[in-house]
Amino acid sequence: MRPRQSMQKGYVSKPIRTRHGIAFVIRYRVRAADGKWKHKSEALHNITGRKAARATLDQRIRESSTSTVEATEMTFGTFVETYWRPYLDRKCVKPSTRKSYDSALRLHILPKLEAVQILDIAPLHVEELLRAKLETGMSGKTARNLLGLLQSIFALAVDNDLIPRSPVRDKHKPAVRRREKPIWTAEQVRKIVDAANQEHRALFYCAALTGARLGELLGLQWKHIDIEGRKLGIRQTLWEGQLLPPKTPDSIRVIHLGEALAQALVSHRQQSLHVGPEDFVFCRPDGSPLNPDVLRRDVLYPTLDRLGIPRASRSAGFHTFRHSAASMVNAETGNLKLAQKLLGHSNLNTTADVYTHTSAEDERKAALALERAIYGNLFRTVPETANKNSRAAIN
Repeated sequence: MRPRQSMQKGYVSKPIRTRHGIAFVIRYRVRAADGKWKHKSEALHNITGRKAARATLDQRIRESSTSTVEATEMTFGTFVETYWRPYLDRKCVKPSTRKSYDSALRLHILPKLEAVQILDIAPLHVEELLRAKLETGMSGKTARNLLGLLQSIFALAVDNDLIPRSPVRDKHKPAVRRREKPIWTAEQVRKIVDAANQEHRALFYCAALTGARLGELLGLQWKHIDIEGRKLGIRQTLWEGQLLPPKTPDSIRVIHLGEALAQALVSHRQQSLHVGPEDFVFCRPDGSPLNPDVLRRDVLYPTLDRLGIPRASRSAGFHTFRHSAASMVNAETGNLKLAQKLLGHSNLNTTADVYTHTSAEDERKAALALERAIYGNLFRTVPETANKNSRAAIN
């Protein structure tokens, strides 16, 4: 076991005259059994000068750091339970995020690192953990998420002076292949909404015409909808039966209702048995919230199958409405900022990189626009995407 080198410098006073002669006061920190830092002060007598007092202080710091059980014998698992989880409580981390952390720790990290002393965890431990996970088929994106969690845990240990540096390195990050998210065309979206059963059609309208997350839609209460003012407010989200704040502050937003969505909501309200301000807009017959997994499995998937619209595993859920909405807004308006506001993203890059797609026609228009910018009308272009006459030349 290697001793931990303390990062503190301590304090040495100027010479102080006492009845016992000249003294120097030194102050430094020691870690108590409960893991908290405590300040210790000591008066040094019979010291030749401040330099000697500094040497004594340095010795005290070395002795306290190498003899502190918290610094030398704490395992990774103990640190997670004793300090990491209370830290999450202080930061008010969302339950959904905590559940994700707990799952990653339980399934991937703790089986490898739980019993290892936190001071002894080296970059090679992280390298071996990642290699083992990637060899089992873990995606690069999931591996990067594990690294992010580890980095956060070790950063807390660094901040508490338990370790001098995190063992996670930038070189540990695997390459991630960016996969194009599936989207539906406007025609497909119309067919899906029209084919939904009457009970859930208004929900499908909302998913298609607002781009809101499913949890945000299931958390809607009638007090959030102003039919006359043609507005819908996203103020909360439903997660495992709990009403929580939306994903980010920017996710709190107002969405304007078009005529089609307004009419769908009016019709839905007329048929609903639960229309009080606190009632859920989309709910079971008893007024309780809908289950997103049941909606996807028993409502959306059968609808797609009846229409013959292909769906890949884990990539054709209600979130596809969101991807599609962003792409259509961007294609219709050419204003990516509008798509960002509609979706409630904090970062425009997220909207651009993940939620918007270009069609072949859009890409063709971009290429022709570039040519016109450089050459003007010097070359005649063909208006159709495909050249029907293979022998035709472009002059």
